[in-house]
Amino acid sequence: MARMALSLRFTHVQALSSRGNHRIRLDGEGALFVDVVTRDCPRGTPWSGDWPDVPLRQLSAAECDELAGIIRDSGFLELAAEWFQAGRDGYREEIEVTLGPRTHKVTVERAPPPAAFIRVRSAVWKLAGLAG
Repeated sequence: MARMALSLRFTHVQALSSRGNHRIRLDGEGALFVDVVTRDCPRGTPWSGDWPDVPLRQLSAAECDELAGIIRDSGFLELAAEWFQAGRDGYREEIEVTLGPRTHKVTVERAPPPAAFIRVRSAVWKLAGLAG
């Protein structure tokens, strides 16, 4: 069976401070880019700059296949697009996945994330070497 193309973007943006915001990008070639904000940015600016030019690491074909399996088997691709809870404090997280011909984006804002979102997020954090 041919390998399905996989790419992914994850962002975590906090409401009150940009310190600790992080984003992860997996390109179609398996290059994993990670950007973690370590200082406060100007108000309304979630990132301190562009994506890193060099990936943190290159995922193996087996790691990409395992992540694709988690995405498929968790039910992530069937989740509603938005999970929202009103409020002023908190965070916003987004995962956008392209798996084969299908692209699906899920946004969680100040709400408890669904189990499938947590599974995919945890797998991505682990690949990126972030706590989670």
